[in-house]
Order: sequence, then C-alpha cells, then structure tokens
Amino acid sequence: MFAKATSSFVKQIESSGDLIPVSSLNDSDKLQLLNLVTKRKKGWFWQKPKYHPSSFSLQDILTGDAPIKPAVTESVFLKYEGKFEDKVGASTETQIANLSFSLEGQDSISLESSFGNLKKQEFDLHQLLKIAEKRAIHLDHSFVQQTCEKKNEILCIVNEKVITSQKCSISEHLQIEEKCGGTLGLKTKILKVSANDDGTISKDTDIVLEIPPRTVIAYSVTELFINQSGQFELCLISEKCGGFDKVLLGKTKKDYASTLCSSCVDGANKSQMCAVRTDVPSETSLSILKPAIEEAKQQFQPFIELSEEKCQQLFKFYCEFLYHEDVISLLENVLDELSSAEQPNLMELQELESTQAQKVKDLLQILGYSYPNEDGSSKNTDIATPELFTAAFYLFSALDGMSEESLAVLGICCEIQILPTLHYLINNIPDDGMLSIDKEDLLLLKEEDNFYIAERLFSLSNVCLERKESSIKVVTGEQPGMLPVLLCIVLQGFAILSGIKSSMSNPSLQVE
Repeated sequence: MFAKATSSFVKQIESSGDLIPVSSLNDSDKLQLLNLVTKRKKGWFWQKPKYHPSSFSLQDILTGDAPIKPAVTESVFLKYEGKFEDKVGASTETQIANLSFSLEGQDSISLESSFGNLKKQEFDLHQLLKIAEKRAIHLDHSFVQQTCEKKNEILCIVNEKVITSQKCSISEHLQIEEKCGGTLGLKTKILKVSANDDGTISKDTDIVLEIPPRTVIAYSVTELFINQSGQFELCLISEKCGGFDKVLLGKTKKDYASTLCSSCVDGANKSQMCAVRTDVPSETSLSILKPAIEEAKQQFQPFIELSEEKCQQLFKFYCEFLYHEDVISLLENVLDELSSAEQPNLMELQELESTQAQKVKDLLQILGYSYPNEDGSSKNTDIATPELFTAAFYLFSALDGMSEESLAVLGICCEIQILPTLHYLINNIPDDGMLSIDKEDLLLLKEEDNFYIAERLFSLSNVCLERKESSIKVVTGEQPGMLPVLLCIVLQGFAILSGIKSSMSNPSLQVE
C-alpha cells in the first residue's frame, strides 16, 4: 500500500524528474541527507534502475575523522491531494456442449491521496563540493568493497527528500462479490491516503497503515564516481554517470557471473546481446519482434526442463500475482539477487498479507530456494540453479514493466483460457501483419467478447489488434516503446508454464 501511494504521488507531480518514490516504510529512517544509496543499473533493457537505501552515510566511508556538516534547508514543498482510478472489466458467455455458464470480471482500484502539507529538505551542494576536493573514500570499507564487487551497482548520496508534516494513514478495502454460475467474481480494491490533523483514522477498512509525521515519501540522489585513489566526484549532470574506476573493478575479490543484458558501469560483465534494445517502430507488423520472441524462448528454457507439476504450480502463482503489483515488484527484486548469486533481502515480506507472503515463500521453494525455518534448517531438498532463478526473474521483470490494468486484463485472459490463441497469434504473424481468422488456432477470436478482451490487452501494450471480414491485423501503435516486447515475453513465458506447445507453422518465420 505504501509503495503504491508514494509511486502515484511521484508520477503525478514529476513523472520524468529526479524524484524516487520510497517503496518501503522501513526505508524512511535510512533516507537521511548524505546517507548512501546503491543504484543497481538496469538489467534487462526495459527495466528502470533499482535503488536500495543503506544504513551508512557518506561520513562513514570517508577517510579522516572530521565531521561533514553542510548546511541543510527545509522548505514548504506543496500540498498534495488527488484521486486516481483504474478500472478494467470484461464479461462473456460461453457454451461447451450442453453446459452454459457466464464469466464476469472486474478489477477496480481507487487511490485517494492526501498527504497534506509536504516539506522538502536539501543540503548545500557547494559546501559538499569543497569537502569532496579535500577528502577521499576509504576503499577498504566493507560496504564500498561489497558494492564494487557487484560491478553493476554504484554509490549515490541522498541530496534531497520530501517528508510529511502531519500524521497520515493509508487504508485498503477489498470487496469480493461472487457471481452466480461459474465466475471470476467482482473484485473492488480501494486504497486511500488521508492526512489527519486530529489523529483520527477511519475504521471502515480491512487494512490500515499509519504514517507518522516526518516520514520520507520521496527522495533524489547524486551519483558518485570513485577513482583508484579514493578521490570521488559528484555527478551533477545527466551525462556524467557514477561508478567505480576500471582499475578498482579489476581488483575486486569476487566475480559474480552476470546473466543480465545491460549497459552497466565500466567493467561489468555482459552476456549475449539483447535482440531488441531500441524502441519498437510505429505501425509495423509484430513480426518485427521475432528476435525478441526467440530470445524469450531461450531465457525460458529452464522452465521447459521442469516437471509438468512444477510448471503448473508456477503458472498458478504467476496468475494469482497478476492482481498484486506489490508482490510482483518484491519478487523481481528477490529473484534479481538470487540470479546474481546473492542472498536475497526478504524483509519486505513482512509488509505483505500473511497469505501473500506464504505464497511468495512457496514459489521460491518451487524454484529451489531453501527458505530457512525458525531453527535455521531447511526442508527443501531441490537443487537451486541460477538459470532457473534468471528465467523467473526475466518473466517477473517483464510483468513489472506492464501497467496495473494490463496485468488485470491478462488475468482475465488466463481465466477464460485464450492464452493458447494469443500465443499462436504472436508466433505466427507474417510481415504484412495479416492472419486469416479462419485458422483453427484463432477461432476463439471470432467470438466478440474474446476478441474484445484480446484487443484490450494488446492496446494496453501499444499494439493494434484489428479484425476485418476474414482476417486479423496486428501492428504496433504510435511510438509503442518497449511495451510490445514485454507483452510478447509474458505471453511466451505463460505459454511455456501452462504447457502450450510453441507453434511456428509459417516457415518464413523461422529464425536461423
């Protein structure tokens, strides 16, 4: 809830700026000015950088004992109130033999935010520049060494933060109304943020999270570039990137094998080149994404090697998590660490509902992670492989890049079982983008409701799905960005986990 509220706040006031939403209430105390934050450069080409606050400050890693105390100013930032809604609904009637039933689904998320009067704190940058000229970073400090060893992480300092000035609360209400006769049900989730001058909190909710005054809800950072002597620079312009000198990277004690396709800091390992790195062209047949689809098949190869039972279990979890964006983001972070041979940080599990937290543990156990019991032992005897963690991370990362509405519609697609049709569609689109709707694998799209749901899913990914008299046309929209790629990756991954066989009937689509 907290992450959703802060993320919406940042999107509304500064969608393309420097502010970073605080994803965990536990991180608020760590986000003091001049505290250190690690920035993990994007892994897959569609990802945004990940920021992880630490308990260390710049003072802790500098040589010398003289304290650094640049002047700090606090000013009124703004009064923030807003109401945002995201709704998606679908219904269809289906008849199998003599059995008729209806499916109705709607997911409605309403977010009302009133953080009240917000304040901003920032330090005197000119004073810090003078300090940087005279001081150096202690390269033997364990936190510096461990960050350098990861190679795709850089050090940053908190240069400003936005804080609340009064007590607030975030409340969530989930209402489920079952429909008669075989259903998806009606799910309505309301998330509300309220600033309370008198400290009162509405009790007409399922979950309430209190936010005390002076809680950090957003912050910005300045990256550090550290050379081999320990001297460091503050990266003050966007063209200047932080990181470690190549010589330092070459001296690290460990060399974690990188399975990520990324443009990391200098000296980082790189695996095979991504098939798609630039934005997808506008109004072009989706066949242009054949290389991305083929790469996805390779990334998901570890899924194919799993037993059918485990694949079905994973598929069930993936489908359930489509309605829980916070779980998707958490698992993306955890699997990112596991795929890099790191011990995952599972503290955020405490912020999930107990049922969701248990499902996360169950999914990780299926993947081979030995989650420790209270006595320190582990009952999981499966052997974990980095490749399987990477495959799961790849799919969760693609899901995390999709909108909440897209995930909800994808969930409806899973419920009404049109995934095989959509999978066939993306794997068999010719260069002109036209397919005959009379093909056996596309017959479900002749039904108006099925086509509407598929069209909605594709449009949310900037792909135009158009039905003509006897054919279907699939082309990218205007300035589609990376969303069509994410859609193809997700459909490919879901197809493999659900047991759908790849269909590449058109020889012209085979990749050499």
